Amino acid sequence: AAPAPAAAVRRFAAAAAAVGPKPKHEDGTLEGRYATALFMASGGKLDKVYADMSALRTMMEESQDFKLLVETPGIDPENKVSALESVCKKAGSDGAVVNFLKVLVENKRIHMLQRIIDLFEVFYRAEKGLVPCKVTSSAPLSSKQQAEVKKAMEQRAEKGSTLIMEFGTNPAILGGLVVKMGEAVFDNSVATRLERLQTQLLVPLA
Repeated sequence: AAPAPAAAVRRFAAAAAAVGPKPKHEDGTLEGRYATALFMASGGKLDKVYADMSALRTMMEESQDFKLLVETPGIDPENKVSALESVCKKAGSDGAVVNFLKVLVENKRIHMLQRIIDLFEVFYRAEKGLVPCKVTSSAPLSSKQQAEVKKAMEQRAEKGSTLIMEFGTNPAILGGLVVKMGEAVFDNSVATRLERLQTQLLVPLA
């Protein structure tokens, strides 16, 4: 019988040559436990393992064949492992990544790979002090405006953090900005201000 997923995760982390500390960010889901195990197994190769996992995610996004290989349950496990080993060898992936993929196939969890990589990225960014900061405006911001927004958000961020800036547009907000930094949302859009005003106007007078 196949080992219980939780036991297999623990065994993978324990079998790593150098087990590192747990990630600063915790996630109690099954995918989170697998991502945590890989993080701990990365040892001093965290940057390399992150790059390899990101490359696998990109392959899943760009190659329908690779995505089907990962997510289709009917493929023989040995053939799946062989194909993944071939892909990893060609990409120069770290041994910890190859072993991790084998564990996922063995435990019929390889279809979770996309979500596991997303969570591993969250752990990696937290470890490195990298904070995603998405800024949405009704129209594109100039380079000067982008720099001003970045400077303002850096003052709000934790000391030592590095912001990963992403700028986008959404005409529906009418004006102003909506900024999502990490888990925090700063909504100063015209649409939201109008909604608040409308709510206030609907409140019956005492």
